[in-house]
Amino acid sequence: MESRDFEGFFGLLKEVAELYGTRLSKKRAELFFEACRGLSLESFAEGVRRHIRWGSFFPAPAEVFKALYGTHEDQATMAWCDVLEAIRKTGAEGPVKFADYRIHYAIERMGGWAHVAWAVGEKKRWPMKDFIYWYVFALKINIDPDDVKPYLMGNRGLPYKAGPEDIARMTLEVPAGQARGLRRVL
Repeated sequence: MESRDFEGFFGLLKEVAELYGTRLSKKRAELFFEACRGLSLESFAEGVRRHIRWGSFFPAPAEVFKALYGTHEDQATMAWCDVLEAIRKTGAEGPVKFADYRIHYAIERMGGWAHVAWAVGEKKRWPMKDFIYWYVFALKINIDPDDVKPYLMGNRGLPYKAGPEDIARMTLEVPAGQARGLRRVL
């Protein structure tokens, strides 16, 4: 949101405060606005509407974000669906590049693409649990795209002297899938 959105934001927040019987000061609204600045006014309104349906108290900014994006575990589960889709398409061969770079972080911590794809193919019990742990950790420590490799290598490897064009041509690019009613944090 931009500074020009404050009046619309404040008006909506006053209505929500009225609904919950909460006193809303201008200072509280300004702090709330700063916490939600990364959202558009429309996204904020959607998050508030979702919270009103299920929440029994005046929301903090965290509740608005949770209404839009779910919990860290929800985000990790959506990302795990992307991993399963990529395994279905390419198996352990790779290379793979996910739009959600936190997937790269988690997979690398788990032993790499080939190892995780093999474990899923063998119906091992640990991959999803470990993936969720590492993905949530990546969210909590705020991993940057620069902190991870641009793609995950598989068993196939790359030809000798493969250039960026060769790598791009051979790499399966996996977009960030969406869950019904939740957005992805990207």
